[in-house]
Amino acid sequence: MSLRYFVITSILILMTMVTGLLVGYRYFFSLPNIEQSIEDYQNRELLSVKIALDREFVFLKTLNYDYAVWDDSYEFLQTLGSRYISSNFVDDTFKSLKIDGVFIYDMNFNLVYSRTHNYVQVNDFDAPEFNLQTHKKNKSILPLNYITPQNNSLQHSGFLKTQYGPVMFASHMIRKTNNTGEQIGAMVFIRKVRPSFIQKIASVSQVDLTHSIPADGQFDTHLKKLTGSLQGGKIATQRRRVLLDINNEPLMLIDIKHYHQQLPTLLDRDLLLTLLMFLLISLLGLFIINRYFIRPLISGAEALNKMLLRNTLSPLRMSNQFLELQVLIKGFNALFMQISEKNKELERISKIDGLTHLFNRRAFDEIFDQQWSEAKNECSTLTILLVDVDFFKQFNDVYGHQAGDAALQKVANVLNKTALLYQGVAARYGGEEFILLFNRLSDEQGVEVSNLLLNAIIDLHIDHIGSDIQNQLTISIGCVSINANSIIEQNIQPKSVIKTADELLYQAKKEGRNQIRFKSI
Repeated sequence: MSLRYFVITSILILMTMVTGLLVGYRYFFSLPNIEQSIEDYQNRELLSVKIALDREFVFLKTLNYDYAVWDDSYEFLQTLGSRYISSNFVDDTFKSLKIDGVFIYDMNFNLVYSRTHNYVQVNDFDAPEFNLQTHKKNKSILPLNYITPQNNSLQHSGFLKTQYGPVMFASHMIRKTNNTGEQIGAMVFIRKVRPSFIQKIASVSQVDLTHSIPADGQFDTHLKKLTGSLQGGKIATQRRRVLLDINNEPLMLIDIKHYHQQLPTLLDRDLLLTLLMFLLISLLGLFIINRYFIRPLISGAEALNKMLLRNTLSPLRMSNQFLELQVLIKGFNALFMQISEKNKELERISKIDGLTHLFNRRAFDEIFDQQWSEAKNECSTLTILLVDVDFFKQFNDVYGHQAGDAALQKVANVLNKTALLYQGVAARYGGEEFILLFNRLSDEQGVEVSNLLLNAIIDLHIDHIGSDIQNQLTISIGCVSINANSIIEQNIQPKSVIKTADELLYQAKKEGRNQIRFKSI
């Protein structure tokens, strides 16, 4: 079979298959699944409304927390001094905080202080529903810890139905600023639910919303609550959800208008245009492939075959007037380059420690030799830090080797970040031993980096009950700083510097660990 005949037959078969697949997919999959797609979309719309509603509470809860967990509030509830009230809850406070009421209760549900002030209309109003001695069912507005001390919840929020319409509230146990002290009461902030509230939710969720407040007794008990999903309901262009207050009483009805989608027909205009375009492109492609690709491809394939027979695989340097053949040539050259890059990557991986992702000893030796030569030529200073994790064998014995590996990874991360901060190099030198190399650091900077590492490892707070010096993981460091003059005049070799660092490390470990020993050469 000739290549030309094969290409023509393949394109005709492909055209038939693609046409059948497009029509079949649309008939067997798209149309049955369109309803599910609409349902998912409407679920997302309802979820966005629920998220926008929840976000409205964030600011109010934050304000309430800031005032409730405050030494001044705690002191007021102990002394009932008037200065606290006059300093914090004037008209401007309500306006700046955008709240309509403040209520402070003692631990017996008694209202110690309250004020309700409409910050929009700038006038006071009554809110008897927050007198918990007369409206005992509203005690649920307080944090659960207030009512049931065994409960850890110190904050609460939600809606409450009042004679002046629905309000949103946030409450928190009154504590000292540092969250200490005996719980002596609770503070509640409220904000009226105004039409702008629904408008804001609609704006944030990008859903068309309207609302109404049901009169007493005029409420459909079959309506679903707003929970962020269809809750098993069918798709519709619009639906109604109800908001309940903290006592599960109907507070507000929300009408949600969904984005309307219509089911497409099997052979609509878009599908017919797609099939026509595919037919034209296939015929055009057949012509181009036959004239501008098949014939030059045959000659190009012969050239490649000769190269392979000579076993001289290398980038193709030939040029050709046909674009398709140039693409083939570029692809072959790109493949060749990828192979070269992979070889380089394998070389790089061979120099990386698999556990800590730092340089391994082999890579460090190469870097050290290079920087040693540069330090001699440029008359600069080299600083070497040999780091050892204290009592690491005991750590593995107590916590296991997996925990030991995790600890080494954390230590390596700290070492690497510190090395990069001072333009240095960190490597795993073997087991729990690491080595760092810096160029152009002064003696003072070498000590500074060493102390920084000691503190940084302690700040990891890795428990180490097997340590003889502390209950957390520590390191010991041997630090050597050598300048180019010493290298040249004393004919010092790189291995002897590392040996000196090792001796200093041994000295640090012998004298108590979790410390450094420094020497300047």
